Amino acid sequence: MKLFKTSFFIGLIILLAASCKKSDTNNVNTYPKQVDITYRVSSTTASSLVSITYDNETGGQTTANNPALPFTKTITKTVNKYNIITLGYFVNPAQTVKLEILVNNEVVKSQSYSNPNSAMSYTFQ
Repeated sequence: MKLFKTSFFIGLIILLAASCKKSDTNNVNTYPKQVDITYRVSSTTASSLVSITYDNETGGQTTANNPALPFTKTITKTVNKYNIITLGYFVNPAQTVKLEILVNNEVVKSQSYSNPNSAMSYTFQ
């Protein structure tokens, strides 16, 4: 009977250890991770803007003055969970402007505005 209890106890430990094994599959939500971020700005009513501001590779902001539309800028950046990136514009007079943020070629945020200046942000989850 003592041998049975010992064998049973060892079996439970092996089963527990096997169930705790990490999965070999890649988890796309693992941070930090390197991503390609594309900022796109377009308009059906304007051919240029006064300025476009976006978060750059180093964590700062870059401003493009008097950019022609459509505007596209792609950067590669290492991000952590809950990092925020932003994209904004200024135009005078007010025009309809569409802002888009893509991560790894997938649109994660898209919105149209009719204000002289607006901005949007995306938070990595």
